[in-house]
Amino acid sequence: MATLSSQHPLPKLIESLAQAPHEFRVRDWFVLLFAVSAAVAYLGDGKFWGKSDPNLYLMYTAPQASSEFKTKPKKTRNIVQKLEETNNDIVIFWGSQSGVTERFAQRLSREWHSRFALKTMLAEMDEYDPEHLVALPKGKFAVFMTSTYGEGDPPDNVVDFSNGLEKMKKKGVKLDGLRYLAMGMGNKNYKHYNQTIKSMDETLSALGACRIGPIGLADESQGTTEESFMDWKEAILEGLGGIVTLTEHPITYEPTIEISEASVNKKDIYLGELSEKQLHGQTGRVAYNEKNPYAAPIATSRIISSVPSRNCVHMEFNLSEVPALRYQTGDHLAVWPVNPENEVERLFRLLDLDELERTKPVKIESKDTAALTLNLPSPTTKEALLKYYLEICALASRDFLVMLAQYAPTPSAKEQLLRFGQDKEAFRTEIAAHCLSIGKVMERVEPEAKWTKVPFSIFIESFGRLQPRRYSISSSPLVQPRQPAITAIANNRQLGLQKDAQQETTQFMGLTSNFLLAHERSYKGAEKASQSQQPHSLVKYDLNGPRDKLANGKVFIHIKRSTFKLPLNPMIPIVMIGAGTGIAPFRGFVQERARIAELGKPIGKMLLFFGCRSEATDFLYREEWDHWKRKLGENLEVITAFSREPLQEKVYVQQRVRQEGEKVGQILDDRGVVYICGAAAMAREVRRELVDILAKRKGMAPEEVDKKVMTKMKKAGLYQEDVWG
Repeated sequence: MATLSSQHPLPKLIESLAQAPHEFRVRDWFVLLFAVSAAVAYLGDGKFWGKSDPNLYLMYTAPQASSEFKTKPKKTRNIVQKLEETNNDIVIFWGSQSGVTERFAQRLSREWHSRFALKTMLAEMDEYDPEHLVALPKGKFAVFMTSTYGEGDPPDNVVDFSNGLEKMKKKGVKLDGLRYLAMGMGNKNYKHYNQTIKSMDETLSALGACRIGPIGLADESQGTTEESFMDWKEAILEGLGGIVTLTEHPITYEPTIEISEASVNKKDIYLGELSEKQLHGQTGRVAYNEKNPYAAPIATSRIISSVPSRNCVHMEFNLSEVPALRYQTGDHLAVWPVNPENEVERLFRLLDLDELERTKPVKIESKDTAALTLNLPSPTTKEALLKYYLEICALASRDFLVMLAQYAPTPSAKEQLLRFGQDKEAFRTEIAAHCLSIGKVMERVEPEAKWTKVPFSIFIESFGRLQPRRYSISSSPLVQPRQPAITAIANNRQLGLQKDAQQETTQFMGLTSNFLLAHERSYKGAEKASQSQQPHSLVKYDLNGPRDKLANGKVFIHIKRSTFKLPLNPMIPIVMIGAGTGIAPFRGFVQERARIAELGKPIGKMLLFFGCRSEATDFLYREEWDHWKRKLGENLEVITAFSREPLQEKVYVQQRVRQEGEKVGQILDDRGVVYICGAAAMAREVRRELVDILAKRKGMAPEEVDKKVMTKMKKAGLYQEDVWG
């Protein structure tokens, strides 16, 4: 039987054209083009083009509104409009990298509402455009609260707002009618202490705005952020009273959220999942980031330094199943911890909540979205809230203790809570000095009676959201492309004895580092042995995670990009200065350049300064440094400083930098790059030594070098820091 194509005239036409004389072919190609078009239309029956779809009109018909699918109204970026909509008079703008400043902003809003009946609203800076402040009516004012991190950098959610103010300044816009207050959260160990709020204050002043009270500058390096905040909010009352009427009321707790029982399908309850995609098992469809962390399997783990109070964990994660999740040398790996079981159980026991109450599905709704930004999943359970979502191990705050006093189970407990909340010195010596969490304070003032009157909402409003902790990646993708490594010390410090307190209250135990240590023990199956050897440092965690999503050794992580990078040209010499786990990124740096050298390409000189307590117990990755020194020869030099060697003088890394000033100076002369990683206090001292080295070589005053030369080096990427604390 003949086929359709054999019956069709098109094949015969093509054959005849091929055999035709050349002079006929050109003009006949037009005939061929027409024939081919006709044939495709005939054979395709409209499948390729042109055939109308009888249901095509549906594409242009708007769906009818329904109660199930409603278009969300566009969120306004006009703060004046938002104040009018919410009937508020005061906007408290906040910016935070870790959530600390957000909590202080919430506390200020809550206290002003309770104490003075003021109408306040909270506003995350990057959600609003500053140019609308021009139209802020008389009688309304703003508060600006922001942290500073790194070398004077603003938090991510402040950058756009801050840039907007600078653009207004360049355009000559005026904010003559704006009155405001300002407070910053910073750390004096950093050179640019509280730079973000200082710069914002200067810009607002240049725009014509008027600050009506002293600027608050908290200093975390001294552990006085709480006290600085308390002092500042009292110091601004005089200026505040000039704008609004301050009628003081007794401070009481008035919930701004409502917790109700939820009747939902179990699969829709957040039991510790960090995103909606995680909850429904759809994480692979979107990018992995801080809003959608990846449950990374632990590839390998080992203890690389172990003393009774300091276990250093080297841990690597397997990214082989997620090709899109990549890292670069110098990046950070963020680990999402869970709260230890003993802290969770402590609160449940004190609150007298049984198993049914702990696991019952609840819905959390904000009564006033302007007063509180609810950054928690719902529906969930109280157990999930305490275990996965709330920062229950954080230091108790003074104003929270005052609020909690009204629910104390005994007169004695109430008296003690009020004393700690109102007496600065008592709080400092008995609470802050021992890093006591809310649960530990409650247990301390009344260990026997049950705290049944305490509303659970007070914890949700007062605790911050549990945040990920970032670690410098200690590997290079040139060597371990799918297996990033981190280096973490599980620090369990003795904080001194506390009379009539349990032994646990004298220990400060790092939350995430001990979470990683627990994983390391589980990975090695050595939990029983570890418990018998170091009972004081063993903390129990639920390592399986919500719905066993972290079973078999998995951890929620995401990669955070960093500007702490090697030069693109591997021939450029570098100086690396680190102490303790500050050596982590430099392991990645040397690992990368060693691989480049293996490929037969030249590399520049690497000078590594490393400081730790003891050569015997804290010299991290010693065998690897020895291996690379043999392999790289003169291209790698390691200079050490040990501060706790028996019968020897304490030597710190900054002293070694001074002693080797000629080597450092030569690299700087050759436009090499200097990297510092570790504690901010160490970085500050090292910077001073570098300034002195440059001042001598350039014949300049140290002050001039610090102001001009170091600033230029930083802008050019020749001076980089990755520091903390």
